[in-house]
Amino acid sequence: MPNSLIDLRDWPSSEIKKLIDLSFSIEKESTKVSKSSKLVGLLFFESSTRTRISFEVACSRENHQSFLVSTAAGTSMEKGESLRDTLDNILAMNPDLIVIRSNQDFDQKDYFQNLKIPVISAGWGQLSHPTQALLDIRSLIKNGLAIEQIKLVIIGDIKHSRVAHSHLALSEKLGYQVAVLGSDSMMSNDSFKRLHSMEEAFEWGNVLMALRYQKERHDSSTQDYDYEKFQITKKKLEQWPSEGFLMHPGPINYGVEITEDTRDYKKNLILSQAESGVWIRRAALRYLLKDLT
Repeated sequence: MPNSLIDLRDWPSSEIKKLIDLSFSIEKESTKVSKSSKLVGLLFFESSTRTRISFEVACSRENHQSFLVSTAAGTSMEKGESLRDTLDNILAMNPDLIVIRSNQDFDQKDYFQNLKIPVISAGWGQLSHPTQALLDIRSLIKNGLAIEQIKLVIIGDIKHSRVAHSHLALSEKLGYQVAVLGSDSMMSNDSFKRLHSMEEAFEWGNVLMALRYQKERHDSSTQDYDYEKFQITKKKLEQWPSEGFLMHPGPINYGVEITEDTRDYKKNLILSQAESGVWIRRAALRYLLKDLT
């Protein structure tokens, strides 16, 4: 049993499936809570809405106490304290589990590898976001798509997307298919199957996931993104032969990667993803705190 959830490549496929199954068991028995309350540190050194709030809800539903650090504001990091010193002091207060979101300048795996308490990554720069990939797959399973049937096309800023990189790792573990689509400057060097047009995406895939144009992670080598070429509209979705699912990890820039009218697309799973986030994160807490009953 893995001790932390930072990189899905570190998890055997059997344990990943157990965690997903656990999330469905928790949903069926939603009145059951953990036997004992633990102290969970929610350390969000990057801004977040869905991930942060779903972890707060998950802690509450699991009967755990939590404390929140939301960005550096209000902490001694505003006075020049390093992230490492901040973490060292928080860990000296003996929380039972840490949830952390950080940029990739901070090496989560290196820092946490010798800790005795479990750690859940809530996003690590553009490297990984394991619970997001897990909740995406859970949403598809809940909506009737078997894992081996999934053909996911991720469209947009692949290079800077931790979600895309976690899906690549998860697909290799679970056996679903992933392809990417976007402009050349938005592509990653990872071993993704690459598509070259929206027409090809609609023909190949049964799930489309739009990504936000992540300007905050761009450098001088990044060119402008030709978003209109890859924009998802309701009209395009309604002409999709396979009538597949629409997803987005959020936050959404309507009018850029997708249009406002896609809210009304009958197989829009964006809010289903938000719901699955709570179940997956409850399962991750229960799994890593060894409270599986």
